[in-house]
Amino acid sequence: MMHFYKLVATLFLGLLISQVANAKWDEERDMTTNGKEELVYYFKVNEQGQKLVLDKYVKRLIFIRPDKFYKRSIKQIKVDGQVIDVTSDPFSRYPEQTAIVFENKDEVLKKLFLAKKIEFNVLYGRDEALSTFQIK
Repeated sequence: MMHFYKLVATLFLGLLISQVANAKWDEERDMTTNGKEELVYYFKVNEQGQKLVLDKYVKRLIFIRPDKFYKRSIKQIKVDGQVIDVTSDPFSRYPEQTAIVFENKDEVLKKLFLAKKIEFNVLYGRDEALSTFQIK
């Protein structure tokens, strides 16, 4: 009987820890276009009102800055101080959004999900701006 209580306590603790880990990013739910499946996206909004979405389905980040509608370029991101080379691709229908893609998608996605701080430089033509997202 004592073994049963230890097992239940261990399972409960594991569930609690996984919920804390997942709580670092905020959640956003969306339905597929056919309305049959619910998708869950994780995101953070920084102090400047910029939004970073972790898209686990396409395995990319989406950077959203509503006040800058012209082409932007992102070549590197820093995840907890570690530099990762990336490429960026603006969405043609949504000019405020830019997809950030990377090699080793599964490895980088895991680092992003566990990150405490993500930062990168964004080039807007000749202007450059630093974007920082604290993930708590």
